[in-house]
Amino acid sequence: MPTEDQPTSPNEPTETAQKNDPFALSSELSLNITEGVELITNQLILGQNVTLDLFGGKTSQIPEAINVDLIAESGIKTSIAELLPKLPRQSIDQIIVSNPLAYFLEYAAPVLKPGGRIYINATKRNPFGKLPNAETLEQLGLKVVQENAPLETRFTNQKFSRETPRNDGTLEIPLSSLKTTILEKIK
Repeated sequence: MPTEDQPTSPNEPTETAQKNDPFALSSELSLNITEGVELITNQLILGQNVTLDLFGGKTSQIPEAINVDLIAESGIKTSIAELLPKLPRQSIDQIIVSNPLAYFLEYAAPVLKPGGRIYINATKRNPFGKLPNAETLEQLGLKVVQENAPLETRFTNQKFSRETPRNDGTLEIPLSSLKTTILEKIK
C-alpha cells in the first residue's frame, strides 16, 4: 500500500510528492507565491528556459509555460505585481500575455532576458493590451518587433474569453478580433 509521499503508480506522482519536488512543473497543481518563486529559481539553476503565461486563467493553454494568475488552479496563484519583483532580473526567456486584465509591462520588463520577448494577445478595445509611448518603452528597455498583427498561429488553438458577456450572452472572443504585439528586451 503506498504511503502519502509515494506514487500510487509509477507514472502518477501524488500531489504531495509533486509539492515536495522542487523541480516539478506547475502544470498540474496550484502553487503559492513562495513555491512559485522556488519553482522558477530551480528551473533557472538547471539552465532551463522559462516561459511565463501571465493572466493564463485557471490553467495555461500554453505548453511548457508557467501560469501566473489570481485564479490559477494550476500554476502560480498570485498577482503579477507580487510575483515578478521577486524573480531575478533578466532571467525569463519569454512572457505570454493573453487578454491582459491589468498593466504589466513595468513588472515584466525587468525580469525579461536581453533578446527575450513579450507576446501580447489582445483585442483593440483592451486598454491593457495597448503599448505605452516610445519613451516609456525605451526606459523599460523594450523595442517593438510587431504591433497589432493578426493573432500568431501558435496561439490560434487557444480559447479567449471576456469577463462580461456580450449582448448575445457569449463570453468567447473570436480569434479574428485578437491581435498579437511582440516586444523584445534590448537592454
